Amino acid sequence: MKVGQLLSSSTTVTVLRVLVGALFILAAYPKIINPVHFSAVIAEYQLLPESFVPFVAILLPWLELLCGAMLILNIYARSNALILMVMLIIFTAGVTHNMLRGIIHDCGCFEFLSGWFGMQEEISFSTIVRDILLMLLVLPILLYGTNVFFRKR
Repeated sequence: MKVGQLLSSSTTVTVLRVLVGALFILAAYPKIINPVHFSAVIAEYQLLPESFVPFVAILLPWLELLCGAMLILNIYARSNALILMVMLIIFTAGVTHNMLRGIIHDCGCFEFLSGWFGMQEEISFSTIVRDILLMLLVLPILLYGTNVFFRKR
């Protein structure tokens, strides 16, 4: 089987939808539970005007949760994959920008890692690599996923 056939198969796309959806739901949960902490993390990036930070701290995790759930449920999978791809590109650009400026701080991406595994996640080159790998996981969904609410039988 060729790589293109493997990536475009409905089984591959389904596995990726569930995997990526679950990751984004897990990433969203701690941010929703503690928006004050997430707001402080966003402020550390020093990329947004201070007045926008609380709004983004509330909106972003709910968007991650919604997109993750809709991916798992296969509701507008391609549209949700596009939203997640844009978010990943913005996250990666923000991390890269701060690393180039020498500003190292909490990533704010997967807070559940610190709770479950005791891992503190500061931005680093590995954060950029992880985000690029996530983009590669989202790409087949974006290219080959469905974009329907309910499938007709």
